[in-house]
Formats: sequence, C-alpha cells, structure tokens
Amino acid sequence: MKITAVITEYNPFHNGHLYHLRQARALTGADAVIVLMSGYFVQRGLPALVDKYRRAEMALLAGADAVFELPTADATASAEGFAGGAVTLLHRLGAVTDLVYGSETADVSLIQQTAEFLLKEPEDYCLELRNGLKKGLSFPAARTQALKRFLPECAHLLNSPNNILAVEYHKALTRLNSPITPHALLRQGSGYHESASSIRSALSMGDASMLAGQVPDFVPGLLPYTMDADDFSVMLACRLQMLDPEELIEYADVTPELAARIIRFAAPERSFTELASAVKSPIYTLTRVQRALLHLLLGTKKGESPLPFIRLLGFRYGTEALKAIKRCSELPILVKAANAPEGSLTPERRAADLYRLAVWNRHRILLPDEYHAGPVRIKPDRLS
Repeated sequence: MKITAVITEYNPFHNGHLYHLRQARALTGADAVIVLMSGYFVQRGLPALVDKYRRAEMALLAGADAVFELPTADATASAEGFAGGAVTLLHRLGAVTDLVYGSETADVSLIQQTAEFLLKEPEDYCLELRNGLKKGLSFPAARTQALKRFLPECAHLLNSPNNILAVEYHKALTRLNSPITPHALLRQGSGYHESASSIRSALSMGDASMLAGQVPDFVPGLLPYTMDADDFSVMLACRLQMLDPEELIEYADVTPELAARIIRFAAPERSFTELASAVKSPIYTLTRVQRALLHLLLGTKKGESPLPFIRLLGFRYGTEALKAIKRCSELPILVKAANAPEGSLTPERRAADLYRLAVWNRHRILLPDEYHAGPVRIKPDRLS
C-alpha cells in the first residue's frame, strides 16, 4: 500500500493546503494520504489559532485519510528539531512510503545537495559560521553567509521558511537512512506562510469576509473562536515569577545570554508579544524568542525524551491506512489518552490544559480535556 505523508500546522487550513493535499495524492499515486500535524502550539512559538481537533477535522474534510499529532516538544522546536522529530515519527510508523512538502523550489537534487553538505559540516564551513555568529549575526543569517562561500548555488534556499524546512526534512531522512521518498511541490501564489498570516490577520481584526476565496467553505464554521499569544500573557508572567533566574537555562531554546535578556525585560505589565519584542535582538530573532518564552511557559526542558507512542487525532471511516500502519509501526498508536503509559502524557496534557484555560478565560468556551477528547471521525459523505 502506498501511503503518502504531509507535515503541517494548518494554522488555519487554507486553499494552499487543499492544493498541497490533492497534489500529494496525485503526485505520488497514493492509496492514502496521512497528515502529521502540530497540536495546540506551533513552530513560531505561538498558540495555534484554534484547537487541534478542529484543525484535524479541516484536514479530514479536505480529503486526508488520517491525522496524527506531532508532539509539542517537536512542534515548537527550531526548524531542525521540528523536521527531525516529524520525519523520525513518520519513519517509525513503518508504512509511510512518500513525503510531499511545499517549497519555493521544485529541484529536489538541489535540496538534497544542501542537506548532505550541512550534515557533513566541513571544518572550513563551521569556522565561517562561527565567525558570522561572533560578528553578531543571527544563526540563520550566519548560516546563509557561510553557505554562500562553500555552496553558492544552494545558499538562496535558506532565504525562505518552506525551503529551510525542506532541507531539514532531507537531512533527517538521510540521517535515518529512511526508505521514505521525498517530493518537492512548488508552492502556488503567495505561499503557505503568507496565506496563513493574512488569514490570521483578518480574523484578529474580526473581518471574516476577508476569508472569501482564501479558505475552503468548511473552514469558517470550524473557527468558533481564535487565540493569540497575548491570551497567555498572565500565565507567562506568573511562570516567570515562579522560576529562579538560574533555572531558565534548563529550558529548550534558552541560552544564558537569552535568559539574561528575558530577566531584564520581564515585567507584569508586559504582554507576551511586548516581552518578545523587547527581548529580540540582532542575534535572537523574534521567532527564537517566542519559542523560548513558550518553552518556559510549557515547562519544556532541553533533551526531553520522545513520547513512547503516536497520537491519533482523527481518521476517515473506511480508510485502510490505519490497518497498514498498525501492522508496521514501531510505536503504538494512541487512540484514547487513558491508555497512555503512566506519566508519558504529562507534557501534552500540560499544553492542552493551558490552552483550554486560555480559551475559557477569553471566550467562555470549555474544550474537552485530554482524557475525554477522542479522535475526530469523518464519514465519506462529508468529504470536500
């Protein structure tokens, strides 16, 4: 059975994602397409616009056969951590044959060449990278500068987020010697990130009319509320008050220098976005700072162990993909949270509880807790 995977956030689902899903199936001749999706928080270090179950339903209505959850620690990591965690999970599922990602280039050989170079990290390249960092460049800027010297035909790849993730997917697949075949899908129009950003802006202004033509018809009905980073400002302020300054460096993405900046600028009256803007610098990008603050809020420490299962968020009735995955997977498929090994769900439950509390505080909508929420099930007659 040919099973194609896509790695996503769907924050929220838009027409570019619909194109991606349909082309992933057509491009690979897949019998089934599965989605590996971020949960309550996303890679930019922010909360998802709407909860993971509604976003999973969007994917299923668009034609996905099953949706699995990318664990929070991976979903909120750097591009390398995000891609590495996602590809490792797909590899361990055993039944996935293909991976289709969106990028600004369709040249898979160029992406693979970049990935192999960055995996080897020649000493001269590392020296150039360190020199860039010493000059005060951010890591992404220093890496691009170093790559221009040693692999000039590929350096432009690192100027866009989709291409950066594509390179990281290839790095992870190569490192694992995975049999999964990667495919680049050239993005159409304004691109996934730009489209999602414009939709989030329209929703933040309360102008749902701006969604017309940008999202499938089923999406607006699955957005009964929307969330943003400032809904977590009080929680973050309380968390920072509870942590001793020397504890901050135990958390993911927090260096001693970044910890010092957070301590310097933290104040009860500052919102999440105000604090992140104050802390960012030429060395620490806004996204890096947001991720660090989110890790502090969620309690995500460096080197946390991977989850001993993969969480099923939803599936389409009649799909054969789940049977194939269950036969081949190294990891158990967790359908009910109550069946998780004792203590293993703690990081995910903490993220879910904080998101659930924030939704209640702002919208007075009570989401199901992790132990009572089950996978979304979609009948064939509901497909888009």
